[in-house]
Amino acid sequence: MRYQKGSVGLNDRKDKAILTLVADSRYVTHSQLFGLADADFVESNRRVFNWRLRRLVQHGLVRKQVISFLNGEALYAITRAGIQALEQLGVYYLGASLDREKDPNEFQIPHALELNNIRLALARTNLLVRWIPESLIRVLNLSPTHAYSKVYDGIASIILPAGQADFAIEYERTLKSQPKYEKIREAIESEKRLNAFLYLVPTYDLLWALTHEFYDTKRLVFFGLADQFKQQAFDARVRTASYHESTFRDALTRVAGLAKSRA
Repeated sequence: MRYQKGSVGLNDRKDKAILTLVADSRYVTHSQLFGLADADFVESNRRVFNWRLRRLVQHGLVRKQVISFLNGEALYAITRAGIQALEQLGVYYLGASLDREKDPNEFQIPHALELNNIRLALARTNLLVRWIPESLIRVLNLSPTHAYSKVYDGIASIILPAGQADFAIEYERTLKSQPKYEKIREAIESEKRLNAFLYLVPTYDLLWALTHEFYDTKRLVFFGLADQFKQQAFDARVRTASYHESTFRDALTRVAGLAKSRA
């Protein structure tokens, strides 16, 4: 196999794991990537992590950029060569259509980075057993057997004393039009693979607006503030579309119980 700049051996599971984290994230900062690698027990030695990442960049598997609004911190994305390398190692993105060789869309970067922070908050609880990124959900939705009702920002699986809780995550930075929310609500209410959905938003105004859009839905849709969730994770407060408030831990316990009753 040929890479952009020479060749590199990727037999080490840690190289494979770091490359997978970059691919899953779409865009990821240096500190976020180290945090994810540490939380996933991939690499906790920062010096060694820096060496591994530098090696992946030098061989053209990961693209490194410096974006002005990140205050000089490096931003990383997977390259086509990186996706091909992962496929040789058994990690298939099935020809992911995202063109990562082009300059990143600055509108997409903040959304991707906030999702990384949300994933980090879950990973640091040591209860996250699986994270399905948006890129893989798009691939799964090509198959009628494995499709979800919509493309979510991510899907998380958490293990609690009450059992496993699977839920979709959506990070909503801005409010969409009412017709779009009608379609989103219809998709969520027709979802057969998931029992719960978490919307995280940056402001109270957006929280109230979203709660109103989903008012009276029969599905377990929870709404919370992103900053609070990043700091408190399961202890963050969330509300349902009927305005009932609880900790996210209590909400997930309810989700796990519902999953058990349907098993």
